[in-house]
Amino acid sequence: MKHRVLTFLLLLFVASAFSQDKKNVDSLLAVIGKKPHDTVLVNCYVKLASEYKNNEPKTAEDYANKALTLAQNIQFKKGTANAYHVLGMINSYQSNNDKALELYMLALKINEELKDKRAMSTSYNNIGLIYWNQGNYDKALKYYLISLEMDEALGEQKGMASSYNNVGLIYWAQGDLDKAQEYFQKAVVIYAQLKDSKGMGGAYSNIGGVAYYKGKPDVAILYFKKSYDFYKEINFKTGCATALTNISEILIEQKKYQEALDYSNQAIEIHKQLGNKTDLIYGYLSVAKNYMDQGLNSKAIDILSQAIDLSKEVKAQKQLSQSYLMTAQAYGAMNNFKQAYDYYIQYSNVKDSMFTSESAEKIAEMNTKYDTDKKNKEIELLKKESEIQLLNQQAEKSRSAMIRNLLIAGFVFILVLVVVLYNRNQVKQKANLALAEKNKNIEEQKEQIELQHAQLEHKNKEITDSIKYAKNLQLAILPPDNQVKALLPDSFVLYKPKDIVSGDFYWVEEWGNSVMVAAADCTGHGVPGAFMSIVGNNLLQQAVNVFGLTRPALILNNVNKNISRMLHQTEDASSVKDGMDVALLSIEKGTRKIQFAGAYNPMWILSNGQITEIAADKHPVGAFVGEELKQFTNHELELNKGDIVYVFTDGYADQFGGPKGKKFKYSQLKEILLANAHLSMQEQKEKLNEIIESWKGNLEQIDDILIIGIKL
Repeated sequence: MKHRVLTFLLLLFVASAFSQDKKNVDSLLAVIGKKPHDTVLVNCYVKLASEYKNNEPKTAEDYANKALTLAQNIQFKKGTANAYHVLGMINSYQSNNDKALELYMLALKINEELKDKRAMSTSYNNIGLIYWNQGNYDKALKYYLISLEMDEALGEQKGMASSYNNVGLIYWAQGDLDKAQEYFQKAVVIYAQLKDSKGMGGAYSNIGGVAYYKGKPDVAILYFKKSYDFYKEINFKTGCATALTNISEILIEQKKYQEALDYSNQAIEIHKQLGNKTDLIYGYLSVAKNYMDQGLNSKAIDILSQAIDLSKEVKAQKQLSQSYLMTAQAYGAMNNFKQAYDYYIQYSNVKDSMFTSESAEKIAEMNTKYDTDKKNKEIELLKKESEIQLLNQQAEKSRSAMIRNLLIAGFVFILVLVVVLYNRNQVKQKANLALAEKNKNIEEQKEQIELQHAQLEHKNKEITDSIKYAKNLQLAILPPDNQVKALLPDSFVLYKPKDIVSGDFYWVEEWGNSVMVAAADCTGHGVPGAFMSIVGNNLLQQAVNVFGLTRPALILNNVNKNISRMLHQTEDASSVKDGMDVALLSIEKGTRKIQFAGAYNPMWILSNGQITEIAADKHPVGAFVGEELKQFTNHELELNKGDIVYVFTDGYADQFGGPKGKKFKYSQLKEILLANAHLSMQEQKEKLNEIIESWKGNLEQIDDILIIGIKL
């Protein structure tokens, strides 16, 4: 099943510090009409703001500001904290995350002064929500667990359910669906006991999401529809919109495009009414996915432009990154590779800025301009290679002709000398003229050869310059050194392309609480391999950042499925039937738990003076045209401190050299790694490079070389 990123934003639970279900708007307005005591009036304003916050945010904000002003004037601390809290919720729903975080922190500070543990728990939960929205899962989990611990101590059932749900979503983001479902089920039990319709709606929606990612789309739709019914019952429009969007996503999977579009448009209208811009972006992305699945890429691009503008307006970096990537894919499907590349660069820039948000000024911006269409450039390079071969042939013929003509000239010269001996006076002038004519021909041929040689050098320079420019483009997709060092402090990457550009590439990506590392070897080396490496890198990025996959086997399955689609592979002998061998692992941050999946390329683990090999599957990613799509195996291990993990391509072991000109081989590579395990990772890299250079000697490097070492 094709796994998409469903719109699960509103399945997070915003906890409330006060009851808002027992009093309706009319009764609250009636109390206000009686001109009650100021503290009562503050509470009424706060509760009215809470009643309106989901469906009429402007009205809610007016009541909340009235409550805040009055509470501050009469120095009513509890009322001030509650006003800050409801204003935080209103801003959160409007995607003003920085302002919402500030307001929640102000509420928390007052509640700490008042030692109101229930209100403190609520603040911790909602602060966790803001960090979730910003993609800071570590901080989000920290605040959720503090809230959960306080609620459990207080026996606060509703708060516990909210925290169970939100902790479940953290596990979801880390790819642990079983653990996520365990927490969602805990929330369901409590919400059912409390007969909380809104809570049940969210819990059912989350369980539906787990069912979807476990390959049960029909079951997921049933849960989403139950979620919608609960939300509809209490007129919770935001929740209704989320349920509609989730149903639409699965209908797209099932190719029920018009039905999916109807659901998406209903959700978009609700988001527009509520002014909920963040979720409106996801509505646009859902419609764009629908159009792209149908091949209506122009329509998709129109919708995506709206998503990009809105993402910039609300500073939603995750949504902006996804919008850029989808736009690049849409242009790529239209064979407009220049626009596709431009948007892919913008996607990469946003992704990089998200990765280094605390020190963005230290990252140099990429300013590489893409001057020509990639596909045309490939054709042009092939043409130039053919021209070089033709010029070489012509030059060889010219050299042969020159030698032949020189021999002829020598023969004529000897003949003339013989004739001169017999009739020196009669033929001398004629012989001299003939010789001059021959010399002129030789000079002209020499000039022609020099001209052809100059043309050949010019063509070679053009091709070399083009390939050097392509090298800059390829280097742009590799992770920067500072990113690798930040995510994998004790590691090395030995990367030695055979030619100017390489068919090998490495990939390092952070997602949630995991760091993913890949060492990939694409079909071919040089220019063809380089183009395949860009395709492979793009599909790995897509599997993680668009489809939300974190298990290595699922990522490789997704790439395996989509590489054929991207390269338009068919069983026609003229089609592209290329792929890649890859070793892909996922390292859980803060622990030594790793997951691994491989296509031909294994993983080695150096522990206690021994190397253990985790075998890869014996089939590549891609290149399966006309065959049944094969699945990859996921390996899960927990290693010891100080263990070293190695992933690599075959270039090092296959290099010819040594005294007999033989292959280096994997057995010798293992011996070197064991012998140098005591060295630092940087010293290991230098040692490996020194050994392979010495082994190669004067022989040509036969393939791209890539080895990655990571010390845990």
